[in-house]
Amino acid sequence: MTMTSDVLVMGGGGTGQLAAAYLRMRFPKLKVSVVEGPHKNRPIVGESLVEVSVDFLFELGMGAYLVEKHYPKYGLTYYFKLDIDNPADRTYLVDEIPTGPQILSFQINRFTFDREVRDRNVLNGVELIDGTVVGVDINSGDGLHQVTVQDAAGARQTLRARWLVDATGRNRVLQKQLQLQETVKEQKNVFWFRLKNFDPEIISHIQALKEPNRCYVPYYATHHFFGKGNWIWCIPMRSPDNEPLISIGITYRKDVYPHGEVRTMEQFLDCVGREHPVLVELIRSGTIVDTNFYSSYMWECRQRYSPDRWYIIGDAGDTVDPLYSVGLALSTLQIRQIAAIIQKELNGCDTAEFAKDLDTVLAAFQRGVTRDTTRLYQCMGDPYQCHLRVHLAVTKLFHLALPLLINDYLWDPLGVKLINWFASLETLEADSMKIQELIREVAANPKNRTLPNFIKVQSGASMNFGYYEHHREEDLAASLSKMAFHLARLRLSLLGKLGWRGLFSFSQHRALLKDVSRGLLLVPFFGTKLRENKLVRTMFSPRETKLARALSGPDPSLSRNIGD
Repeated sequence: MTMTSDVLVMGGGGTGQLAAAYLRMRFPKLKVSVVEGPHKNRPIVGESLVEVSVDFLFELGMGAYLVEKHYPKYGLTYYFKLDIDNPADRTYLVDEIPTGPQILSFQINRFTFDREVRDRNVLNGVELIDGTVVGVDINSGDGLHQVTVQDAAGARQTLRARWLVDATGRNRVLQKQLQLQETVKEQKNVFWFRLKNFDPEIISHIQALKEPNRCYVPYYATHHFFGKGNWIWCIPMRSPDNEPLISIGITYRKDVYPHGEVRTMEQFLDCVGREHPVLVELIRSGTIVDTNFYSSYMWECRQRYSPDRWYIIGDAGDTVDPLYSVGLALSTLQIRQIAAIIQKELNGCDTAEFAKDLDTVLAAFQRGVTRDTTRLYQCMGDPYQCHLRVHLAVTKLFHLALPLLINDYLWDPLGVKLINWFASLETLEADSMKIQELIREVAANPKNRTLPNFIKVQSGASMNFGYYEHHREEDLAASLSKMAFHLARLRLSLLGKLGWRGLFSFSQHRALLKDVSRGLLLVPFFGTKLRENKLVRTMFSPRETKLARALSGPDPSLSRNIGD
């Protein structure tokens, strides 16, 4: 039997179902189908949403559902143990959001959430196909792709589609078939489980060094405990019967973690107890619901989007470290990008340049945060270095990534070109590594590592609270400029802690000058929408726009003030 769809999504997990839901909503005249795969209990992780994901889910009309069925989330809380080698010492430097979040986010039960998305897809006319993908024939011309599916009884059918989306997760159907995989040297393992009938108050059985907080209940955050070559998450959630659950897991980099393998509960309790006995106490207060383990789960993909109308999303392409909860956020970003490509093709435009630009910006964001996090494992047991580097990552997320996402820059033809110029992967990595080098040098002095000499970073500055009061596009330049000046001030503070040696750290002086220059460069654009600026449009318009402009003659508006 042969079935034809406009859009065929391979993979019926959370990412695949969300892709189908969004594409069905955006293109109601297109037939959208999902190959679900075997119905079995699969390991699911990703309970902590971030603001970008919630913005996407609100667009899907799931706001009321999230409020009624899942816990609100009060940011990401980080626990840096001052004496990681002393299990009896429960003193932690704690960085948490200083006030209520400006944008909603949630802790979700992925099992109930994924079922809800699937059920809504059924009601909204998404066709669900029960079977496993056993063959894919990519058509590089104007014809249809062919996908062979086999059901549980062994019967096969052929599916044909104009647009093909691979959301097969760890199976990585297209990545393997097209040989797009790239090796990642620094591998990580993750072991996680859910707990019920526990005492949530135990998390607070530590000596927490932090600012007083009366804005929210601290328990309803995503908790991160750092140790040597590892970090542990604790995420509160609801069961389908509205009973409290908590997801707990450890992610460790195999080449730097000193305590051996963690594949079982016994190993988890033994290894974690050497650094964070409070977590062992929490676990022993409850009952284990289930356990899961992934080994060597890091990989990268050379290409995610093709003008031949195939796309790879989520773990089917690139994995991300879950430290900043950006996995689902990147998937929702990809779904919007794919929708933009399809819309462009429906409008009769060539998509080759656009698809390449989107692929480039996605790789920069995904690999920028993931590779930066991978390097962080080398100093996770060092509270001085770790807390500053986490602060830098959060600052970039809230001043650079989130404002650009909320204003649709990452799926806009002009916006994505502007980002690729301003924040390429090479630029992001070089900047991160340069300031990390300075932090490492400062941390080498035992005097700087004493608590009174810590650089205090717990404030609303890194969360960009001023911007999210309104989050308008005309405030983007100011947001990016503030980030540059904030990095300059932090670098200056660190150079001061080097003493006389800071005077001769010329490479850091050049980096400081670059930070200041970037901040100043953006000042003339304060209060303007960058994509509407004449100079920006002239420099970064897509090739087809420039061609259309040339054919129609010069734009008379260019003779006016080019910077307005």
